[in-house]
Amino acid sequence: MTSYNRSVAWLTVCVLLALHIGGSHQQQQQCTTPTRLRGRCISIYECDSILDYFKQRILTWEEREFLRKSQCTGATSGRQPFVCCPGNGSKPVVAPATTVPAGTASTTPAGPAATAPSGDAELADQLVGGLLPNPKKNECGVSIGMRIYGGQNADIDEFPWLALLQYENRKGERKYSCGGSLINRRYVLTAAHCVIGEVERKEGKLVSVRLGEYNTKTEIDCVTEEQEEICADPPVDAGIESVIVHPGYQDMAHADDIALLRLAQSIEYTSFVQPVCLPLTDFRASKTGEVNFVTGFGRTLQESRSAVKQKLGIKVYDHARCQEKYATKNSSITTNQLCAGGEYAKDSCHGDSGGPLMKLQKVWYLEGIVSYGNRCGLEDWPGVYTHVPAYMAWVRSNIKE
Repeated sequence: MTSYNRSVAWLTVCVLLALHIGGSHQQQQQCTTPTRLRGRCISIYECDSILDYFKQRILTWEEREFLRKSQCTGATSGRQPFVCCPGNGSKPVVAPATTVPAGTASTTPAGPAATAPSGDAELADQLVGGLLPNPKKNECGVSIGMRIYGGQNADIDEFPWLALLQYENRKGERKYSCGGSLINRRYVLTAAHCVIGEVERKEGKLVSVRLGEYNTKTEIDCVTEEQEEICADPPVDAGIESVIVHPGYQDMAHADDIALLRLAQSIEYTSFVQPVCLPLTDFRASKTGEVNFVTGFGRTLQESRSAVKQKLGIKVYDHARCQEKYATKNSSITTNQLCAGGEYAKDSCHGDSGGPLMKLQKVWYLEGIVSYGNRCGLEDWPGVYTHVPAYMAWVRSNIKE
């Protein structure tokens, strides 16, 4: 195995465990392993049987699930994850999965059983027969970055649904401008203003989508974590089969600023390319003051555009006040839009037009799409986002296998 593959596998081990652990730790407390063996809740670094088994391999979904289920209720010291280590030192025996692997979507309709609760029936309907990933099965919205709440640069494997839209001008020159979000293997959700209108005149024709990008200046993206180099897979470039713009969108207006891109190929999911969850039946819309996140390759205070994927936490802005603010600019804010930001130098300029505004609710949900604003990072002027929950019926009716 190459050092690159070992690095990716080891990152997966550490991060999957670090994501879910919380509570108070009691040294050497007894526990039961996923294979029903008696064990002790200790640091993974003290459990040779698990450590040696997983650090030398690229993890399958079953192995990731085994790791997740091996977690015990202790906390961590720094970023040390705790696992239920078998007392006899036996190596893990990972059973085949009995459920659909995380990050995959069934290609055949999978309606609920006749005895299923009405809530499950409603969820199955909202998943469009398995075309959309199921949040309850962790098939989407799983971001395994280690520093979600710190810094401007995102982690190399953080927010793996972020898409970059590439345009070609009349001279044949190509550049990335807008962003988007991968929602399943064939579709990216973005803003309508990123695919028609002024963008065609300024940037050119939309020609492709890039997934899995972290640093636009390097062919292979690598970072150093705890003195070990971690490298991502090469980014994936996909052509565009068709563009579906919301019928209510008008170039000079901002309402219904949403569009679907159907990719020319089915996308293979990796640690660096995954779909985000869409807001379904049990999604709870954000309230004023709650923190959501934007991500992308937008402007920073130092550069006109960042080469490295950025992230920023911004607060949801009071809707009525947002309507009042934008009314002074002759702009109408509807209930199908969400306002967020409004702090000096903190706005979706850190992301991209068409990029995601995300809410963490066990998994990451796409709550908004970057639409427009009154300049970038202006004090007490929030950015405006297309509110995705208001458009779920439209999304469902416009996707196919």
